[in-house]
Amino acid sequence: MNIQNKYSQLGSVELFTFTYCSAVTIGFMFLPYISQEEIRSAYFKVMAAVIPYLLLIFLWKKVVDKHQERDMFSLLKKNSKSWIYYPVILYFIGSCLYSLLFIVKSLIIIVQTYMMQDTEQWIIGIAFLITVGASALYGIHAISRMIVVIYFHEILLVITLIGFLFSEDFRWVNIPPYLGVDVLTFMKSSLSEVTRYGGIVTVFAFLPLVKKDVKVFKPIIISLLSIMATYVLICITTLGVFGYDQALTLLSPVTALMQTTTSPTGLFERLDLFFLTVWVMSFFKIGLIFIWFTATLCKQIVPVKPKREWIYITLVSSIIVILMLITPSITSFDWRPYNLNMLSVSLMVPFLILLYLKFRKKKGVGET
Repeated sequence: MNIQNKYSQLGSVELFTFTYCSAVTIGFMFLPYISQEEIRSAYFKVMAAVIPYLLLIFLWKKVVDKHQERDMFSLLKKNSKSWIYYPVILYFIGSCLYSLLFIVKSLIIIVQTYMMQDTEQWIIGIAFLITVGASALYGIHAISRMIVVIYFHEILLVITLIGFLFSEDFRWVNIPPYLGVDVLTFMKSSLSEVTRYGGIVTVFAFLPLVKKDVKVFKPIIISLLSIMATYVLICITTLGVFGYDQALTLLSPVTALMQTTTSPTGLFERLDLFFLTVWVMSFFKIGLIFIWFTATLCKQIVPVKPKREWIYITLVSSIIVILMLITPSITSFDWRPYNLNMLSVSLMVPFLILLYLKFRKKKGVGET
């Protein structure tokens, strides 16, 4: 089913939407409060949390300027020992499987809570993974074009959230930040804010596919700032409508916001159902991105021909099915290990790799 050769290389539009959609799903769904550790200043922290990722992209640009190569993983392979390179790739693969498990579990709890209460978890999870796995077989070019379409659906959510700022339910008195919490709570909540941007690590595998003549730095930066603006909007809107104490009791404050939306004409009595379908599409999109990314990393370990890529896609999907069946619901999970690992795989490890490549001498220059 690989139809990549039918398309030209990817452009700046696909890069922008891929970057945006790689981060906005779980962070969007559960903002601003998750695990009851967030505080009223969440919207300040999501603004500060984007800064390390902007620095990461800036460092990547410096590495590209030096080596004239956009593929971070390929550069690492060329400039490091195998005993360093392969464990790093295996760590990325394991972390992606961990993230995929959380994506599937998050989808299940949302679907069971708001849409299909009497449906078994394994039915929802397997149906989702079969659909996503089959779609991933079409390759990144088809995936990227689908992401562009889904991106415009998510814009509808953003427009609706902006509308809440001018509604009679919104109270600006709920917005001023409150920092009267202990240091540990502040650090825990700050960690979760930083890891909301963690999905952009997948962009490092996407960049080598972008046309050589496309300026990639600017679209990534604009996309990151757009993600930040979206997160800030969610924090302010949910605080303004529900207040701090009530928002803490909600599984998904954004979904609860949509449930308060009614049409004055009676045309849509349950507008929230429409937005729930957009949520499912968003999970479908992020599942596609991570399955493709994980399969791409697997090819770094054991390369296969393009027509054999289905093997890794099937393998990744099957592993997630098994993990989904043997692990408890996401409501029983502790988010802190997940957040710590996402911080490591999306920020700390790439930062170390890029620093190494930045100061590593180019092959043939000053080497014996």
